[in-house]
Amino acid sequence: MIDTSAWKDFRVGDLFEVTRPSSRSSKDYDEGDMPFVASGNFNNGVTAHLQPKTDDDYDKGKCITVSAVDGYAFYQKDKFLGRGGAGSSIMMLRNDNLNEYNGKYICTLIRKACSDWKYSNMGNKDILADTILWMPITSDGQPDWEYMESYMKAVMEESEKNLENLKRALKI
Repeated sequence: MIDTSAWKDFRVGDLFEVTRPSSRSSKDYDEGDMPFVASGNFNNGVTAHLQPKTDDDYDKGKCITVSAVDGYAFYQKDKFLGRGGAGSSIMMLRNDNLNEYNGKYICTLIRKACSDWKYSNMGNKDILADTILWMPITSDGQPDWEYMESYMKAVMEESEKNLENLKRALKI
């Protein structure tokens, strides 16, 4: 059980730069190797692998992508093509403290906070920026990025062990 007695509310827009990708649709690209991230709740938001049009036609990784349709959030480690434009385009969150582990932790917080988003009640950049996340804090009241990172490392290590045990049991 996680001790949440020393946690605090933070507004997403106070912690992260909230942006949207350039306007792009998967229909305008050829098949390729770069992930195309769109609104969705599985496969890290990746709906296709496409070829960028130019050398700088992509979004940088090391960010969290959030679906306007359902509030699902995923950490994007590497560069990708994000679905941009109006309506259900994704939103991106950036912070210099973000890494793969604390990013995955925060994705869970975002999914919980945005769980009431639906196609008929979609989120947008302003709504996401005003969303409140309840987070662990350091002694000086700032988000405890290190705690979130170490917690997720432990969760992922345990998951890997369980997966290996399952593979052995099934003789895979």
